[in-house]
Order: sequence, then C-alpha cells, then structure tokens
Amino acid sequence: MPISPATLQRRFAELGRIRLGAKEGGKGRPMKLAAFRFTSPNPRYIADLATLYGGEARPWDNNGKPEHEVFTDSTSIPVIAMKGGLSQWMETWSGGGCVHRCDGETNVLTGERCNPDDRAHVDAKPTTRLSLMLPELEAIGAWRMESHGWNAAAEIPAVAELAQFVGDLVPAHLNMVERRSVRDGKTSRFVVPVLDLQIGAARLREVVAAKSGAAELAGPVPAEHAALPAGAPAEPNVDPYAGPTADLTGIDTHDGLVQAWDSMKSDELIGQAARGNPAASPEGAQRYVEAWKARAHQIQDAKEAAPAPDADGAVDADIVEDQAPATQPAAAPAEAAPVSEDALWQQILAASGQQGMQLPDVEDDFARRMGGVTSSTASAAELQHYLGLLTAGEQVPA
Repeated sequence: MPISPATLQRRFAELGRIRLGAKEGGKGRPMKLAAFRFTSPNPRYIADLATLYGGEARPWDNNGKPEHEVFTDSTSIPVIAMKGGLSQWMETWSGGGCVHRCDGETNVLTGERCNPDDRAHVDAKPTTRLSLMLPELEAIGAWRMESHGWNAAAEIPAVAELAQFVGDLVPAHLNMVERRSVRDGKTSRFVVPVLDLQIGAARLREVVAAKSGAAELAGPVPAEHAALPAGAPAEPNVDPYAGPTADLTGIDTHDGLVQAWDSMKSDELIGQAARGNPAASPEGAQRYVEAWKARAHQIQDAKEAAPAPDADGAVDADIVEDQAPATQPAAAPAEAAPVSEDALWQQILAASGQQGMQLPDVEDDFARRMGGVTSSTASAAELQHYLGLLTAGEQVPA
C-alpha cells in the first residue's frame, strides 16, 4: 500500500532553475540580466526553452556539475503557481554553504534561538523560493526561482497565498519588472520578479466573497446568531488586520518585521492556513502586506550606514544603479596602464581572501564602503579605490 501523505509530503521533481542573474565568464563578478535565464541538467529542456523564448542553449559548469543554460529574450513567461510551492527564510551563505537559516527567532539549522549579535544572523537576507510549472514546456515538474530582495519577500508571498484560495494549480505570468527608487538624490534601478495570476474579475470576486462570508448572508440565521435582547449592544465588526497593520509603525528592525509576519501566519490571517479562517480576507491581507513592505523600506532608509542597494533578484544578483559613487575613487597615476575590471576584481578577491572574507562578505562590504554602489556595476576606478581600502589594512566592518 502507498505511504500515507501525512507521513511523506509529495511534491513535483525539480527540473531546473529560473534565474535573474549570472556571473561574468561563469565565475566573475555578478552580472545584471534584462531577461530570464534558465538552467537545468537536462539539455533537452534547455533546447526547448531556447526555441520557446529565444536565446542559445549551451553547456554550463555549475561549480563542477555539468548542466546547461539559456539566456532568453523574454521578460514575461507563462507559468502555473503550485500549491505549497513557496518558502521563505532569513539566510546567510558562505563558501561552504548555508551557515544560518532562521524565521527571525529560531535558527532552523541548529534548533537554537537566534543570537542578535551573531554576524551570521545580522547579515541574513530574506530568501524567497518559488516553485512554478512551465505549461509551454513538454515536461511535468517544478522550476525554482529564488530572490533575495525585500520587495520580492513582501509581494510574491501575497500573490502566491492568494493563489491558494483559487486552487492547487493556478495559471499565471512571471514578469521581470524594472523599478526605480531615489535615496539621498541617487536614482537606483533594480529588477523585481512579479507573479501575475491569470484569473478573471468574476473569479476574484467569488474568492473575496467566500472569505468575507458574503455567501452566508443568503442562508438561514443559526440559532446561536439569534437576535440580541432589546437594548443589548451589537457586536462590533472588528477588522483583524487593523491592529497588526498599525503596530508595524512601532517596529524598527527587519527582524521585528519577520516576527510580525510569522505572527500573522500563526494567527491564520495570511498564508495557507488562512483558507480555513472565516475572519481572514484577501483584501485585508493585501493591505497588511503593503504596509509591511512600506515599513521595510522606511527601516532600510533610516539606517545610519550607507544604504545597501535593493537586492531584488537571484542569488547571483541583478541590480543596476544610476548614480555616481559616493566616495570619489583615487586618481590613478597618469603613466599607469589601464587595468581591466575583471583583473581588478580578481585582485579584490585575493586581498579579501587574505582577510578571511567570503564572496558574500566582499559584495556586502563593497556596497557599504562605496555608498551603495554594487560590485556588479562598479567602474574600474571604483574597483581600484575599493582595492586600495582593502590593501591599506582597514578592518572589515563588523
């Protein structure tokens, strides 16, 4: 007899990844992308995706694992949102793998409470993983997309959770949307993955009506809902989202936001559990998500250190910035021959490695010291200046 679903959680096999970024030359600096990139161990899938969405299928070395990739021409692809296809954690990675994964309170790798002074906890980034199906590909299985930005952390779960109210497999489109933000007079451009459910207005009204209890109005009044005695006050119609939304203004850290999000899930006001809660509503959940996202931006802007760029995109980055460097690079000697950006990047990696820094440390430290400029968009002069900071013996900020 088959194993009980309660014992074994069934899921679709992962066929490949949907990526928003890449590395120059496969191992160089993070590189922005203007369209989706797919990777998979199966060459047939990649060849078929190249036919569907443009680009050239080619072999790809995934850290010693032979795979295949295609850089497509598409910024919008049809997908199917899958029930249970979303996961979110705060994570820190090093060269040896994931060293910290938590929900804001508990490190799930160790089962211990998070130490707020632990560098791995402080550096943890929101990690949103979404498994989708590709209906135009002749293969049944999941394709995983991963994002490390606060925008995606707020927006994708809201839409994915709305899909749970609609059904187990919901048609949608995955879009790469460019957005802009202005901070301290600097304009940054970044790409955000956006999931757009393909459901009609009538179906959406049905979902909202079902969750708001409108369908019950036509039925008989249960005995426990009989009219109150004369003079008795009517029960107030309390909005369960009003209090938690107002409380967001008193939260001053990203950890606090993560805890607030988990509390709403525990109260079955967002997430899959909300489907069985008559007090939950998609409209209320959407209002809460918008307020949560706005507060996340306010906290980021209020940091005393130079604001880090919004890192929406894949783990291998996809940020573009339109500003001059906050720190003026040191002028190179007139007689010095120009050094390529890749050569400077290799020198930076060598110098940082001598200080015990891993690649994520270097990228974060670069953004902090260079006023928000990322290593993937820095000029040769900016890379040269940062290299000078490293070799001058300055300590890496804690």
